[in-house]
Amino acid sequence: VAGGLSFVSCDKPWKQTLGSPVDSNLKVPHDKDLKIIGLEELRSHNNMEDGLWVSYHGRVYDVTNFAKIHPGGPGRIQMAAGSDLQKYFDVYHVHPDVSKFLDRTCLLGRLTAADAKRSYEETIFANPYENEPARNLQQTIATAPRWANLMGKYLLESFRTPIPGFYVRNHFPVPSWEDVEEEYEFEVLTASGGKSFKLKDLRPLPQITVEATMICGGAALYARYLHRTDQRETWEKEEFPRNEINNNFWGSHAVWTGVKCRDVLRTCGVDVDGIALGEKPLPAKYLRLTGHDADETGSNFGVTIPLEKAIDPFGDVILAMTMNGEALPADHGFPVRVLVPGFAGVRNCKWLAKMELVDDLHESHVDTHTDEVIYPPDMNFEDDLAKVSLTGGSVQRAGRWEAKQDNSIFRVMEMPVHSSVIVPELHQTLRGAQLAQVLAEGLEVRGIALGGGGHRVARVDVSIDGGKSFTPAELDDHGMEKVHKRNYHWSWYFWSKKVPLTPEMKKQLQSGQTVELKVASRAMTEHGNTQPSRDDAVSLYNLVGNICNYQTHTPITLQPK
Repeated sequence: VAGGLSFVSCDKPWKQTLGSPVDSNLKVPHDKDLKIIGLEELRSHNNMEDGLWVSYHGRVYDVTNFAKIHPGGPGRIQMAAGSDLQKYFDVYHVHPDVSKFLDRTCLLGRLTAADAKRSYEETIFANPYENEPARNLQQTIATAPRWANLMGKYLLESFRTPIPGFYVRNHFPVPSWEDVEEEYEFEVLTASGGKSFKLKDLRPLPQITVEATMICGGAALYARYLHRTDQRETWEKEEFPRNEINNNFWGSHAVWTGVKCRDVLRTCGVDVDGIALGEKPLPAKYLRLTGHDADETGSNFGVTIPLEKAIDPFGDVILAMTMNGEALPADHGFPVRVLVPGFAGVRNCKWLAKMELVDDLHESHVDTHTDEVIYPPDMNFEDDLAKVSLTGGSVQRAGRWEAKQDNSIFRVMEMPVHSSVIVPELHQTLRGAQLAQVLAEGLEVRGIALGGGGHRVARVDVSIDGGKSFTPAELDDHGMEKVHKRNYHWSWYFWSKKVPLTPEMKKQLQSGQTVELKVASRAMTEHGNTQPSRDDAVSLYNLVGNICNYQTHTPITLQPK
């Protein structure tokens, strides 16, 4: 500079977290320290080449690399690029609050107040669930997508769950057909070619009826994905009291009728009997299932199941067309769903569109992404997936049995042993005549149990002191052990027990003291598989929350005054 003066830039050293995620909310930059980004600049970053930017609560985030590990699939992140996330969350109201997560990992800058208002108001997102069919469901929890579950003691009123109470866990909008007889079809692809089926093609095949309980693999309803390792000891208390929803149970029971999957494969030239007898080699590892349902970007639902399961003569995998004697309701896969007894609900593909014999996992994010897999207990979403991805690293994917994949991450398939306390219900206070009855007869405890994977339940033990002592309950299989073969027992059990109070508990009540009970159940299969204790909850943690089957505690208060 003339005169020998040096020039010093007055530019403020703007802060961000993109590329160098912070490990604490306290380290997130304040608005005054953030660079102001123009609305047009935000909107120009709407593709993978230029980057995927979004606004949320007036802040701007670069989610380009996050798209690869988004639990809802990459397409939805790409769809939202250049716009405001709140418009999408207005529809997907069950989506967890991600603002702190985005602040810690993807923060670029902020919009002015005027631009933040425009970004929200000018973001257009048509609700894809507006034209879904009318339904008669009990206990609807979410509408986009539809989630419903029959809660509390009503679950025990019928061994076969009434259709309005059968749990619903949709991923995408429900598909429909104006003329289902003519328009609906699915295809089967094998090494020798493909074949299409309409409903009229299924009806001549032998029909089979299967009694089976279906349970969601991710029954745990807590704020998944966002837990951090330094919160491990307190996440349950702070984020979600695990026993608040049916003691961690999303499941129902029905009788299903349809055609055997193996019979359909036989018509396509697959020698299912030769394979089952070991006379012919397996032509593929998996049966890949694709549904007609798809997200807003056109990405279809898809999962895989082992081909051995599909062709097992006793495996009872069927293409179901009726449920409890009625045509499948829309929410349960009308007109055809695949029933895979003993496996997690997600494997029971609804609105069947395609079956393929393959050696690879489904390309759908549901099958290979973070949603339906189980991670080791020392991994959490933010540190081991998000940060790795956001800083350009390669994220380990599910694939326990694929040689090129990581061995410690595997997909949810068969369900584990499980039991839940349904009665008494949470946080009940018993006094007066109710308390007198408990003192005289014991506390009545009732619930459900499932062996998982076709295993029979040998025993359910009940505790009222938080698992310090147990006593066996009476099992009621409703005659299902005469229906199902050993190792192919697909039905749940009801159980009950009147548990007497301990002498110490009675003494406390007689002296006028309140007694706090913690009611728990513990199921054991014929194979000796036993539900983990509640103390094992932290060590069993997995970042998606799938198949968390440890014992839950139902708090009950005995109040003498």
